[in-house]
Amino acid sequence: MKVVRRLHMYLGLLLFPWILLFGISGMLFNHPEIGRDIDRRELSGEELSALTGFRPWEPGDLARQVVGQLNAGSPAPYVLDEGSPAFSGWPIFAAPGGDGGRHVLILNLDDGSATLSRHAPDPEAPPAPFAGAAIDLPEHRMAAVQEQVKELLPRLGVEAGGPLRAHPKVSPELRFRVRDADARSWNVTYDLGTGRLDGRLDDAEGQPRFVEVLEKLHTTHHYPVHGGMTWLWALFADITGVTLVLWALSGLAMWWQMKPTRVIGAAGIAVALAVAAVVMSGTASDVLFGNVAEEGP
Repeated sequence: MKVVRRLHMYLGLLLFPWILLFGISGMLFNHPEIGRDIDRRELSGEELSALTGFRPWEPGDLARQVVGQLNAGSPAPYVLDEGSPAFSGWPIFAAPGGDGGRHVLILNLDDGSATLSRHAPDPEAPPAPFAGAAIDLPEHRMAAVQEQVKELLPRLGVEAGGPLRAHPKVSPELRFRVRDADARSWNVTYDLGTGRLDGRLDDAEGQPRFVEVLEKLHTTHHYPVHGGMTWLWALFADITGVTLVLWALSGLAMWWQMKPTRVIGAAGIAVALAVAAVVMSGTASDVLFGNVAEEGP
């Protein structure tokens, strides 16, 4: 138990920057107004209706119309489950602001209320003069690699429904720095899929907001094949995940060692498991309600 306690403590000391980062950035996804200049105005259903004429929609009525039109061309009529209709998500409308920012309207279809937000302009860096330029290097494009690997699967004896194809949206990029005539350093990216250039001034103003950097770090994942700092980031993300598991297990071990707390602790664990089961299963059912298609090539 001494080893368990020491492991519990020193892992926390070693990884507290990552625990803080993932915890804080995880909450930021639910509260996008934190760290950003956003002014909000709430509009009631009555106020929005008076200004626009919009009235709330009834999901049951809409579902019956959809099923009615579906059955019009179906030999086997479908029957609506009357307790199931519900809206998921919300309509979002946006308009550019006069100061370079934007106005965003988020509408609630059920009660007709809305939230109108004014977003301050995003930080802007000087555009790269070469942004969007196409550099034609046909032998170093994903299309050329696709042609080279198209017969790989048959030659390996792998049965497939077609040849290997390059991903239409994901492609590697070449990164390098150049200096212009004014001795300014530019970070340049060359997309090996499209052959187009982009970039920004190194250490220029107009960097993303701090909260946006945290969110970007939170969602950065996978081990890159080229190593570097991003590889180390993925490693520490894995270690942080393992640490959280060890914290949970070592916490249970330390609780079980303290006999006076076993009964109360057991009740707390039972409640925690029950709540987790209800929330997790309900959320999974909501997320997986429609056709969940994985992103493919």
